[in-house]
Amino acid sequence: MLNIYSWKLPFFWDTILTSTITQYFYHHGFQNFIIPAQLDAGHPPLFYIYFTTLYHLFGDNLMTAHWGMLPFSILGIGAFIRLMHIFSFDRKQQYVGILLFFAIPAVATQYTLISYDAALLSLYLAALVAYFDQKKVLFSILLIILLGVSMRGLFCLIALSSTIFFIEKNKIISWLKWNLYMLPSVVFIIIWYAYHYQQTGWLFATNAEGWAQQRSFVDIKGLLKNGFSIARCFIDYGIIILSLISIFYWINSKKINQFTILWLVPLILFTIGFLPFSNPINHRYFLIIYTLMLFPVVQFLSIRKTIFSFCTIGILLIGHFLIYPVPISNGWDCTLLHTSYSINRNKMIKSIDKNKIDRTQIGTVFPMNTSLYQTDMTKDTTRMINIHGKDIQLSKYVLYSNVCNDFSDEQLLALKKWNPLLVKHFGMTNFILFENPTFYSK
Repeated sequence: MLNIYSWKLPFFWDTILTSTITQYFYHHGFQNFIIPAQLDAGHPPLFYIYFTTLYHLFGDNLMTAHWGMLPFSILGIGAFIRLMHIFSFDRKQQYVGILLFFAIPAVATQYTLISYDAALLSLYLAALVAYFDQKKVLFSILLIILLGVSMRGLFCLIALSSTIFFIEKNKIISWLKWNLYMLPSVVFIIIWYAYHYQQTGWLFATNAEGWAQQRSFVDIKGLLKNGFSIARCFIDYGIIILSLISIFYWINSKKINQFTILWLVPLILFTIGFLPFSNPINHRYFLIIYTLMLFPVVQFLSIRKTIFSFCTIGILLIGHFLIYPVPISNGWDCTLLHTSYSINRNKMIKSIDKNKIDRTQIGTVFPMNTSLYQTDMTKDTTRMINIHGKDIQLSKYVLYSNVCNDFSDEQLLALKKWNPLLVKHFGMTNFILFENPTFYSK
């Protein structure tokens, strides 16, 4: 149902990069599989190759892109259900688990997008199933795909190895054997990054504008900021209920059992991996932990009255509507409220064109500075000016939306003195086109 619902949804937030890269491959060919520097975030190309191939087979349009996510959606929920079977959850517990799975705002939303984070979640769950079912060849294949989807697949591989280590306990030989089945994926990713380095001169950190600042190490202030961001990821959008129940289950168990190992190990490793870097930490990075928390949550709820299950599901669903006011940033790609953004944006663009305002002269920030070619896969390649970190007084017009996190406090303060020309509001997203009252006096 989520996939059907998503068929007409444009690319949004960081998935716009996927659209841009896949359309580049579609129109220019795969060539040497290396994309232009301004698009290259260092991710392996498998995800992009997959969708570009689908475009060639079924047409380059939004429906094809969303159909491409369907196998990942089926794999994800199928693997989750299989894990509940493996853990001997009864039918009622499985129903509660499935409802909770789709009630998590970040999970539901990412599955409506063309998201490699959703793909990572599905592949990670499937790899766990392969491990518990002792399907070693399938385990190896899944890990190759997992590492080929995103750079964060490396964190997933380390988390899987560590999880198996703690589950196997004292069976070191058994754990080492499972690590041998991880070797093909390690060899694959080493070959890819060696090739990438030979072609570009860098491995994980590029000096290209827009990426360099996201690949550097942070100072103490940055570490504290990242720590706060990670903590917030386990509070926002109703996730706090999963966090509290999982911690309570851990404490009440008086030991770290299998259910706790499944989510705690990747949480610790992901946190260690994300903390030192300047790359903004997003809620979607923790989809795997959110989902693995459901096993102790379902176990906890199963010995309580049904009303507790309904309340937990309700809190998660309400999480879609927990949007912070400006200037606090929001994880819009982790709530289905973002769907009103594209409706509003298209209405605003039509109004701008109707008023014969040149869009190339309008300042804005991500994601509005991208073209309809990138988001809606139309032929409209017109882009607005990205004014992130720039002086907006040099702009005649600025298009503002509460969906954008990149407007600085200074820019927001300055816009209060500008003239609002056009206003669009739908759902919980709004757009305002401002005109600079001092532009003509310069």
